[in-house]
Amino acid sequence: MEEKTCTNCCTCNIQGEHETEEKQNKKEMIFYFLSVILFLLSFLPIEQFYKIAIYAFVILLAGYELILEGIKNIFHFNFEEETLMTIAVVAAFLLGEFPESCMVVLLFRLGEFLEEKAVENSQKSIKNTVEIKVKTVNKVGEDGSIKQEKIEKIKVGDNILIKPGEMVPLDCKILQGTSSLDMSSITGESIPVFVKEEESILSGSINLNGSLTCLVQKDEKHSMASQMVDLVYEATSHKGKTEAFITKFSKIYTPVVLILALFIAILPPLIFQEETKTWIMRALVFLVASCPCSIVISVPLAFFSCIGAISKKGMVVKGTKHIENLAQANQIAFDKTGTLTTGKMKIEQFVVTGNYTKEELLNYVYSLERNSNHPISTAIQEQAKKEKIEERQQVEQYEEIAGYGVSGKINQKEILFGNNKLLEKNHIQSPVEKQANYIIIDGKIEGYITFEEEIRNNVENIVEKLKQNKIENITMLTGDNIENANKIASKVGIPKVLASLLPKQKQEAVKELKKKGKVIFVGDGMNDSPVLAEADFGIAMKGAAEIAEIAADGIFISNRLEELPNILSIAKKTMRIVKENILFSLIIKIVVLTLGFVGIAPIWLAVAADTGVSLITVLNSIRILK
Repeated sequence: MEEKTCTNCCTCNIQGEHETEEKQNKKEMIFYFLSVILFLLSFLPIEQFYKIAIYAFVILLAGYELILEGIKNIFHFNFEEETLMTIAVVAAFLLGEFPESCMVVLLFRLGEFLEEKAVENSQKSIKNTVEIKVKTVNKVGEDGSIKQEKIEKIKVGDNILIKPGEMVPLDCKILQGTSSLDMSSITGESIPVFVKEEESILSGSINLNGSLTCLVQKDEKHSMASQMVDLVYEATSHKGKTEAFITKFSKIYTPVVLILALFIAILPPLIFQEETKTWIMRALVFLVASCPCSIVISVPLAFFSCIGAISKKGMVVKGTKHIENLAQANQIAFDKTGTLTTGKMKIEQFVVTGNYTKEELLNYVYSLERNSNHPISTAIQEQAKKEKIEERQQVEQYEEIAGYGVSGKINQKEILFGNNKLLEKNHIQSPVEKQANYIIIDGKIEGYITFEEEIRNNVENIVEKLKQNKIENITMLTGDNIENANKIASKVGIPKVLASLLPKQKQEAVKELKKKGKVIFVGDGMNDSPVLAEADFGIAMKGAAEIAEIAADGIFISNRLEELPNILSIAKKTMRIVKENILFSLIIKIVVLTLGFVGIAPIWLAVAADTGVSLITVLNSIRILK
C-alpha cells in the first residue's frame, strides 16, 4: 500500500494540534468542575480527617499538571509561574492552610482557562490564513481529461480547472471562462471581483460561479496563499524590542522574587523572634503576587493581535519586531508609479482639431495600437472598449518608432500617432503648446490625446488621514520627471516632491529623512529595494518585484493604500495598550505586595489579584482585533 504523506505540514500540524488541545481542554474542564464541587462539599460539617482528604484530592484533581510542571521546573532550576504557584500550594498545605492552598489552585486554573479562551479567539486570523491553502488541484491533461493531483506536483505551465465554489489553488492566468472571485481572504475586500480571460488571479480566492480553465504561473511555494501563510508564521516568530525585553526580564525577575520570598520567610523570625508560620505565609503571598504572568502573556498577545488586525486591513507584517517602528514613524515617503498610481495610463483629454469625428480618430488609433502592450496602447484599447468600438481597420506598413510613436497605412491614408518628437521628425509644426500624442492623417494634425497616470482608488484623502496619525512629513520620491510627479502629487495632496531620482539618490533621501525621526517608505519596483531596506519600515505593494518584497518589512497584499492610516492607527494603539498593560500590572503588584508584606492580604487574594490582572491585560490586548 502506498504511504500517504502530507507535505502541507503547517496546516496539518495546526489542525492536529487544535483537535488534541480541544480534547485535552474538555478533560481539564471536567476535572476542574469536579474539583469545585468537592471543594464546596468540604464546608459541610464533616470530620477534619475527611476534609483534609477532600482538600488534597481537590489540589491533585485540579492542579496535577501545575504541580508536575512546577516540580519539574524546580529540578531544572527553571523558575517560572508554575514553579512559584507549586511552592505556594505545597507550602500552604504543609502549614495547615488547606482552604487557601485549594483556592490558589482553583483561582489559578480558572484564570488559565479564561486566558486560553481569550488567546484562542485572537488566533482566529492566523487559522483563517492557514485555511487558504488547498491540497489537491484539478489538472487538465493534453487530451482535455481532468485528473486530481496533489498541489505540490503541479508545475508552472500546467493547465488547471477551477470549479464554482472551489478555492483558487495557485497563482494563474485565465485561459477560458469568466467568473466572480471572493478575494476577502487575500485583500480583505468583501465585494466580489469579476474576472475574465487573460486576467491573472491569486491563490486563496474563492471561485463563486463560472468554471475557469487556467494556466499556472507560480508553483505552490511561490503562490500568494503559501507566501501569506509563511509570512504570518514568520510574523509571529519575530519579537520586537519590547517583547524581547519582557522575555529576558521574566527570566531574571522570577529567581530574584524567589530569593526575596526566602528572605521574607527566614529573616524576620530570626532577627525579630516573630512567628515563623506568619512570615512564611507572607512570603507565599509575596511569591504569588509577584508572578509576572500578566506582563509575560499580555505583551506578546498584544503584538500577536496587532499582526492579525493589520492582516485584516490587507497587509502582512514580517514580524512583531517591526510593529514598534511602524507605530513610532512620523514620516512617510511614497514612490509614484505602481504605488500611488496603478502603473497604468488613462486618457485625460481627447481633442479633435480637424474634420474627422472623435469615433473615427479613435478607431484609427485603436487599429494602430491594438497589438501593443505599451501603457499608452493599453489606455487606447481600454477607451475603445468603453466606447464600444469593436471594428478594427486593416493596417498596412505598420511601424513602431521607439521613443516617437507608431505609423501605418489605413484605407490608403498615412496615419501617424506619437509625440512632439514624431512631429519634428516629419517636419510638422505643433498647433498647441502642451505635451500630447498627436493623430496625423496624410501629414495634417487631426487631433491629439493627452494621458495621465491612473491614481489608485481612494488615495485622494490619504494625506489628511496620515496627518491625523501624527505623520508630520509626507514626501514623494520618484525617478519620473518633475512635471509628471507634481501632477500626481497635487491630486493626492502630497506637499513635497523629489523627482528624477536614481535608486541611490532615493536611498540618500530616506537617510536624510531618518535624521528627523522614523520613516516609512512605500514602493514596488526593483529600484525601490534599497530604499525599502533603508527605511525604518518598508512596505512593498502586491505584485512588486521579488527583491522589493524581500527587502520590505510588510507587504500590501490588498493594494488598498487607503488602509495605511488605519494600519498606522492599529500599530500606535498596540504600543499604547502594551504600555497600559505593563503600568497597570506593576501598580497592582506593588499594592498587593505591600499589603501582603504587612499581613493584610491573604494568599488567595494574591492569586485572585494575579489572575485578575492577567485576565484584564489579556482582554485589553485582544481589543486590538476589534
